[in-house]
Amino acid sequence: MQLLKRITMISGTAAIAFVFVGCGESKVAQCNKIIKVANQAVTLGQDFGKNPNPQKGSKALTEVAAKIDTITTEMKGLEIKDEKLQGYQGRFLSLYDNTSKGLKDTATAIDKKNLKGANAALVNLRKNGSEETKLVNEINTYCSGK
Repeated sequence: MQLLKRITMISGTAAIAFVFVGCGESKVAQCNKIIKVANQAVTLGQDFGKNPNPQKGSKALTEVAAKIDTITTEMKGLEIKDEKLQGYQGRFLSLYDNTSKGLKDTATAIDKKNLKGANAALVNLRKNGSEETKLVNEINTYCSGK
C-alpha cells in the first residue's frame, strides 16, 4: 500500500510539473524578445539619422540595409507562440524587408544618377518609418496589457 501511495504522489507531482512546463514562455517574455530585436532596428535608424555618412554615398545605404537584413534574420528566428505577437512579428518582418529593399533601391538609383527613382524610394522609406511608429505603439500597448 505504501508503494502505491508513493507512485501516485510521484505521478501527481510529475503531472503538475508537466502543466507548468507545457505552458511555455509567458506573454511578457515573448513580448520582451520581440521588443529587444525591434529596439535594435530603432537604434540603427536613429544612429543612421544622426550620422548618415554622406561621404560614403550609396554605400552607407547598402551597409544599413545589410544590418537590417541581420535584424530580420534574428526576428525570424524568434519562437513566438502567442498568436497576436506572431502577427506583430510578421509585420516587423515585412517592415524590415521593405526598408532593406527601399535602402537598396535608393542606393541603386543614386549610383545610376536617377533622381526620380531615388526620390520615389525615399517616399517609400518614409512610409515605412510611419508604419514602424504605429507598429511599435501597438505592440507596446498589447504588451503592457492596456
